[in-house]
Amino acid sequence: MSEPPQNRTESLPFWSKIKDETEAEILLHSLLKKGLPEAGDKASLMDRETLEVFLRLPYKVQLQRLINLGSIRPLIDEYSTDLDRNEFIRRYGDVLLEGLEIEHLVEDPEGLITPDDTGIDTLLRNEQVDKNTRFSIRMIPYGTDEYGTSRSERARSLFRAWNMHRAGRAQYEEYLFKKGKIGLKK
Repeated sequence: MSEPPQNRTESLPFWSKIKDETEAEILLHSLLKKGLPEAGDKASLMDRETLEVFLRLPYKVQLQRLINLGSIRPLIDEYSTDLDRNEFIRRYGDVLLEGLEIEHLVEDPEGLITPDDTGIDTLLRNEQVDKNTRFSIRMIPYGTDEYGTSRSERARSLFRAWNMHRAGRAQYEEYLFKKGKIGLKK
């Protein structure tokens, strides 16, 4: 992992090692079997130290880290296409940015910024902002409103409930399949 692919043809085999949990587990077993490289190996000291820290983690944490790395491939694989990267950001951008503090232009009577300073007067006209309104820039966590209460909290709880329902349904269908009560065969 310390030696990323040097071209597009090397990229696919490199990333296929962690594309799903099974592949990540196979890679992890090979890493654990190899252990640390000898001091004279061509691996840099930083790569060796990073691997050493990784190998000291519990097995489940190691596996999850590899899976997480594979999950964000479109962002970190320099050979991903712009189309793949943009689609990934469109689908998962809100999840990745949630809680990250981002600069927001907010109304502030003490603020030094005026609508004329923004250079986006057409946008402000659509929002019907008074010319005398003052703004300032504040760091606000993404996914929260100005008052720090999460707008997505209800959506997340509904999403968790939906996932629990789907997981329970999948377990029940697996049970029916094993009992031969579904029209599928092993």
